[in-house]
Amino acid sequence: MDPLELLLQINFVIVASLLIASFSLLIYLLAYYFRSRSARGAAWLLASVIAVYLGDLVLFFVGDPHSAERWLRLQWLGIAIAPAAYAHLTDALLERTGSFSPWRRWAVRGAYGLGITWFLLALWTDLLVHDGTADGHAFHLWAGPLFPLFLVYFIGGVMWGIVNVWRARWRTLISTHRRRMTYLAVTMIAPAIGVFPYLLLVGRTLPSFPVVFWGLVGLSNLIIGTMLFGMAYAVAYLDVLVPDRVIKQRWITYLLRGPVLATFVVLVMFGLSRLSHVLGLPLPLLLPLAAAWAIVSYEILSDAIRPLFEWLFLRRDVSELIRMRRLSDAMITARDLRQFLEGILALMCEALRSPTGFVVRITPNGIEPVAAFGSIEQASIEETLSVVEGSADGPIVADGFWIWPLRSRGEPVLLGAIAVAQPTGEVTLELLQDTIRGWVARAAAALEDRILQERALSALEQVTEEVRRLRQPEQAPSPMPLVEHPEFTHWVKEALAHYWGGPRLLQSPLLQLRIVQQAMETYDGNPIRALRAVLMEAIEQLRPDGERKLTAPEWLLYNLLEMRFIQGRKVREIAQRLALSESDLYRKQRAAIEAVAMVLAEMERRAMRAQEEARSS
Repeated sequence: MDPLELLLQINFVIVASLLIASFSLLIYLLAYYFRSRSARGAAWLLASVIAVYLGDLVLFFVGDPHSAERWLRLQWLGIAIAPAAYAHLTDALLERTGSFSPWRRWAVRGAYGLGITWFLLALWTDLLVHDGTADGHAFHLWAGPLFPLFLVYFIGGVMWGIVNVWRARWRTLISTHRRRMTYLAVTMIAPAIGVFPYLLLVGRTLPSFPVVFWGLVGLSNLIIGTMLFGMAYAVAYLDVLVPDRVIKQRWITYLLRGPVLATFVVLVMFGLSRLSHVLGLPLPLLLPLAAAWAIVSYEILSDAIRPLFEWLFLRRDVSELIRMRRLSDAMITARDLRQFLEGILALMCEALRSPTGFVVRITPNGIEPVAAFGSIEQASIEETLSVVEGSADGPIVADGFWIWPLRSRGEPVLLGAIAVAQPTGEVTLELLQDTIRGWVARAAAALEDRILQERALSALEQVTEEVRRLRQPEQAPSPMPLVEHPEFTHWVKEALAHYWGGPRLLQSPLLQLRIVQQAMETYDGNPIRALRAVLMEAIEQLRPDGERKLTAPEWLLYNLLEMRFIQGRKVREIAQRLALSESDLYRKQRAAIEAVAMVLAEMERRAMRAQEEARSS
């Protein structure tokens, strides 16, 4: 392969990569920073680069000047709007430093209008450019009579943008912001360098030396690509209240999933297409196979190169990021806990030759079955825990079950219990004592870890919500009413479980309800008493008319709520008085809580309507 052919192929790869990178950066800015006027200005600059480089890429496949002329004229969309995009971006930069100017905004709008006018002249007339030609494998147009006037517009617009960005830099007071503004001022020259049609000025001078010409084109495109990434990276920090680490992590993830992946696929497809004649395979078959292979193999490659990107962008935070990933991998979900305890229970049932067993945990809402095998209707869970409450170790015999208490590793707090029905055959526990003790210890550790994790996640959720609110003060509050939140019923359940006190009642989101805020006026500003009164009112609205009956179906929900949460009776006692099994009682309890949530939602909506009517009147 001669040097010129090699340079042409290298330039094709560079232009394709630069086009992918520009498009990826445009999507990145619009997806994450659309609210920022600075980001929208930078997006217009990237759009101008995309229009020009898309034409350059197509021209590699065009064989004659007549066919190339149409694409050369279309490229003028990017060339013509670039100065307006500079004015747009730099006006936004000046505004963020406190320099507001109505005439500058009108100048930006006028620049966009003038850019569209220049594009239409280039597309439909010969006043700006004319007659496509080819010199040294390089297609270009000739300058028309209006090109000197356009040159004044282009240079003036770009220079105005450069002057404004340096003005914005000098107006910046914070040293960190000034440093980033310096990066932006330097790198934003790249679009002007990349889109300007130099061949209209130099004519046949450079294309007469094709090797030198294409070598310079390739080198300049590499520099332009690097500067475009720097420009987008600098814009990402403007007008965004997010820690640097979050921006850098988002940047790394997007680079690996977007432009790096796309460039890798293009390189693989391009390389194999050049080898199709060697491999003896048709190109329509080879390209899909090459794309599929590149995408699949990149999954492994991305894991290998991610540490390099993190070292480049996050070298001070790498150790903490590794700790965060390890913690994430060690997290245990509710499903994980259930499956793990089911596994331990299954091992114990198999070893003790018993088909029946269960695991329960103690929660703020009461006793919660976690795992079970066989029928456990005969087992009294409340009785089971009352038996093991004062014991230090197992097994304890009760109701035909061998029961092992599950306690925390530090203070001997009862977390739950694991029970296996005594088999009818002769089973000796002594031989399995050490093995079972290990299983019980692992079950207790899993329960304790889950409890600690739930506490940590609850605290993190509060912190996350506060950080989210602080990061996005420019956004309007969410229009979603509290009663329509997906967690509303869960909040009602927690508030009822802590009806007579507890930290979750003080931290309940239900305190934000209008009906609770209004009730606080009656209860001397005490939020706990106000919430308790609102919950009581909601429960009372579920009370049927007439004389109270314990076993009547229409009284079931009210009786359950009143005895369970207001009186605080035990589940077993309530089940006996209402003539229900404990498992059926838990199902009815969920329905009762949902009914309370519906009543509260309607009460809140009525309060909202009343408040709106009062304002309108």
